[in-house]
Parts: sequence; structure tokens; C-alpha cells
Amino acid sequence: MNTSPHATSQVLARHDDLFSQQHLVVAGQLADNYPLNLLEQVASLQVCCSHFGHHQYFAKQANSKLSSQFSAAPSLASNSNALLLFMPKAKQEAAYLFACILPQLEVGAEIFVVGENRGGVKSCEKLLAEFGIKVNKIDSARRCGLYFGVLNQAAPQFDASQWQNSFEVALPNASLKVKSLPGVFNHGKLDEGSQLLLEHLPTLYGSVLDFGCGAGIIGASQALLHNVDISLLDVSAYAIASSKATLQENQLTGTVIASDGLSEVKQRFDFIVSNPPFHAGIDTQYETTETFLAQAKQHLNANGELWLVANSFLQYEALIKQHFSRFESVLDNKKFKILRCCV
Repeated sequence: MNTSPHATSQVLARHDDLFSQQHLVVAGQLADNYPLNLLEQVASLQVCCSHFGHHQYFAKQANSKLSSQFSAAPSLASNSNALLLFMPKAKQEAAYLFACILPQLEVGAEIFVVGENRGGVKSCEKLLAEFGIKVNKIDSARRCGLYFGVLNQAAPQFDASQWQNSFEVALPNASLKVKSLPGVFNHGKLDEGSQLLLEHLPTLYGSVLDFGCGAGIIGASQALLHNVDISLLDVSAYAIASSKATLQENQLTGTVIASDGLSEVKQRFDFIVSNPPFHAGIDTQYETTETFLAQAKQHLNANGELWLVANSFLQYEALIKQHFSRFESVLDNKKFKILRCCV
């Protein structure tokens, strides 16, 4: 968890009295540990984390006022009377969070939304208007905006199934039914990189880990096509829920692992397959994939293989050479490349 103040936190720090004695809910795209600064003034603090690493960080803090949960649909205390939402990059994810959280707040609850201008924080005005909430910008600094409104009427009951997108992925002699929630990478469709990886994967066997699984497309497709034991891993609560739903929809069995990197993985695999993430919010971030590449070999059996797809501009080859004795570029079409790494 980043402890250096993000621009959004610097804006919030100008308003230290906003949350005095509130039973505050914090949700959205957290960029640092700013919520800990609020513990002295709030009556209670519930942090709703969609990122597993963030949840681990807050769960380790010893404070009776603080609780943390990792869930795609958090359940709140009945006395919750304020919300601080860090605006996600994806507008649909923000809409989903409002639909889930607002019905659980007391009528009269205060709503605060903070985010970067380039991240579309202004769209909160339209999203909250659908709940009868009029918001006003109460501060603007650091290229960020802070908005405030009041929940004057009870919000409609949340139905998670209405937010679940369903689509099919064509496979050789089969079709995979995919379930996807807002907040999942390429929500509601098969991305080009994963499509290329599916087209070039060999016939897999034994145990397979799908790292950064999203809605579970790559791993679930291998379970559908081959006799393999699959594990699906992601840091996102939305991905974990979506992958479980994808497995269930296709009557497949597999292990779904919430993990920040490979920290929660205890076994070795014959294959690791991945379309690894390189975005954090609206910024490009390489650290997660670089750590994954450095540790992947430790989680492969003898003669195990790592197959991954990446944007061509991402220079992973030098790092791979440090950890794998053999690797090859299976494809490079100037937009994406597929790399095969062998133990």
C-alpha cells in the first residue's frame, strides 16, 4: 500500500473536519493509506477494498474503529451515515459502487467523491443524479475535484445480477460462457491480447495457473478444452466474483485465489498462463508484472512453462532472461507479443 500522499489525499487533507464523528464508509480506487488519517475524527471507519493487497494492509491495522472487507458487494453496518468514494477510472465501476453502497446508508447520509479531473471525477454528478442526489464541487486543487451531496431519499435495493454481463467466447469445438462484473479488465468482452494467447497456447496438461485471470476466460477455457486442474488468481474482488461465476456457468471446477501477486500461492504448476496487468488507475504500472515474472519460476514444476501475452512496447525480455534459462517469442505482430518461458 502506497504511503506517499496521492493528489486526491492532498485535497482531502485541506478538509480535516469533514468526517467528524461520522460512521464513514470508504470505497473506490484507493491510491494510498489516507483513510488511516481519519481515525481520530470518525466514530467508525469501514474500508471497502476491491484490491486484495489493500485489504490486507488495512486489516492488519490495530484500531477498534477500523474494519476492512474484500468484496465485490460489501455489506455495511446499519448505522453507516457517510461515504467517501475515490472515483474509479471506469465510470461503470463507479455506478456499480453507488448502486451497491447507497441503499445501505442512512437517509441523510453525506456523500463525498474525490478524484482526478483526467480520471473523469466530474461524471459523479450525473451518476448520483440518478439517485436524486445533487452534488456540488467544494474544492479543486492538484488537478482533482472534491464533490459533496446528501442522500435525501432511500436508494433502490441493489441487485448484483443486474450488473453481471454475459457473453460467449468461441473455442475449438466449444463455447465458453463468461460472466463479468464492472471493474474487471475489458468488462463484457474478450480483449485482443487474450484472444491471441488462446489461439497460440499448446495443448496443456496437469496443473495450470491463470495469473491475473479477470473474468477467468483463459483458465476456464483450458479446463473446458483439456483435462487440466485449473487455478484462477487475481487481486481484484470483481475478478474473483466473476471467475467464480464463469466456472459455475460452465459447470467447471477450479480453485479461485485472491492474491496480491503470487503471495497467496503455495503450490507449483505445470503451466502458468497470463495476460498480466500493467495499469493502475489511469497510470501505467509495471511493478506487479515485474514481481510476477521474477517469482513465477518458483511456482513451476520441472519442465514447467510460462506463457504470457503483453503489449509489444512492454520490455519484459531482459527481466525474463534473469530468471528463465530458455524463452522464445512465439508471436510479435507489433501490437502484441506472446512469450514462452521454460524452466
